Amino acid sequence: MSMKLNLVDHLLAQGRHLQRLGRTHDARHILNRLSRLGELPAAAAEETQARLAELHLKDDAFDQARRHLTAALAHRPDSAEYHYLLANALDNDIPGDSEQAAAHYRKSLEFDPDQPRCLGELGLLSLRLGRVDEGLAALRRAVELAPNDPEAVGTLVEGLRREGLVEEARRVLRAALFRNSRDGRFRRLCQDFEFHQLRQRQETARRTDNAEANADDGPVLLCFERPTDAPEPGRKTVRRDGAAPPTAPYFPRRDRRSDQKRAQ
Repeated sequence: MSMKLNLVDHLLAQGRHLQRLGRTHDARHILNRLSRLGELPAAAAEETQARLAELHLKDDAFDQARRHLTAALAHRPDSAEYHYLLANALDNDIPGDSEQAAAHYRKSLEFDPDQPRCLGELGLLSLRLGRVDEGLAALRRAVELAPNDPEAVGTLVEGLRREGLVEEARRVLRAALFRNSRDGRFRRLCQDFEFHQLRQRQETARRTDNAEANADDGPVLLCFERPTDAPEPGRKTVRRDGAAPPTAPYFPRRDRRSDQKRAQ
């Protein structure tokens, strides 16, 4: 038994070390070997599943990450981190499960309400699901918790822009830039926002011009007046003028010089 515990500790320490070094393939191989050992101590089993989930999330293998996160939650169902990671896997998978993802984001916030990133992702997901009030409330709360975090500010601005609240988005950006005037990340956020607004105005103007051009290119009906003495359509008319004299028959003109040459 002690030999197995030593092996478990050794493999888990090796997996942690390889993961810290960024050698994800080797770390996954060690942790998978560890997970196949059978009955593991609860703490080791939980950590193994959680680390495998993190490695699969990094490789965008969301279906496998969900499987390991579900196993990790079985060991610790009150983990805000595991609920957040599971929501992230559900939200980013194709096809994903948006309703389940939102449920796990909310569950994560139940156990730890002060998570700006979780609030931001729940906010954007709620907007996509049509829950505008919930989405904007979550995004604004994220900025309240982290007013100097460019990711939180940028996520709120994105949500406001999607809902057409352009002036509020601009006020949020100006306030953030005032607080962080020396941080180039906030200047880039302002520049990107104004560039997007300019592109949107140009696109709107182009569509308007195209619509007007298409309207002008339609068929034009010309109005012609019928002469007063013109016959009605389908009615037979009889001409009163005399017949024209017959024309003389046409004979092609002969070339006399050609005839003389042939005669010689």
